[in-house]
Amino acid sequence: MNGQVPRYHRIAETLRGRIRSGALMPGARLASQRALAQEFGVTLMTLRQALDLLERQGLIARRHGLGTFVASRTIDYDILQFRTFAGDLRSHGEPVETRFLRSQFAQADRRVQAGLRLATGEQVFVLERLRLVAGRPVSLQRSFLPEDIGAEVARADLAVTPLRQVLAFKLGIEIARAREEVSAVKLKGREARELNCRPGVPAFCSERVSRATDGRPVVFDRVYIPGDRFRITRELHYDAARP
Repeated sequence: MNGQVPRYHRIAETLRGRIRSGALMPGARLASQRALAQEFGVTLMTLRQALDLLERQGLIARRHGLGTFVASRTIDYDILQFRTFAGDLRSHGEPVETRFLRSQFAQADRRVQAGLRLATGEQVFVLERLRLVAGRPVSLQRSFLPEDIGAEVARADLAVTPLRQVLAFKLGIEIARAREEVSAVKLKGREARELNCRPGVPAFCSERVSRATDGRPVVFDRVYIPGDRFRITRELHYDAARP
């Protein structure tokens, strides 16, 4: 029966098995095409057909001048659900680790000022965390809070206590609603370093303004997620009664 299956299909199936078993981890570099062709005893043309098949299936990514790499897992993010990004990851059973990076008071930029309804020059409390899945960075999050709220939040142990818990249990602030915008950006130097990417890599930038029950904007979240680690999903339902 194997004789009826093209050789490049069999090679692709072998490499697919190595990826799924974990022998080849996400981000791992495959051996050179010449070395793989020699391993499987085929021509470069046959080997490239196998790689083309795996690339179409989203299992590998070829980078010009660098080689062929096992594709990173993408995370489905349901933008219609009111959850934090970390909460969305956990809802899919992902082992999420939150690494506290730093916190400080700083001057707000224009978008943060507008989102939190602050006057020009007002300071904000900035909390920065890195989210990791299976030890690999998937998002860099900066949370900006008005100075009065931030002064209270800064007293908590933010390395171990989630921000939402600090707001709810220590300050009595419940988040009732939020507005989120997602745009495409290129990662700059510092963000790229934290996310273990090259500067200029395409990424998603999510900006979310969360409001308390009284309507006051409480948190401005800015999250950077490399484009190869993130996918937006929506569940659509068509109205059969309409033409």
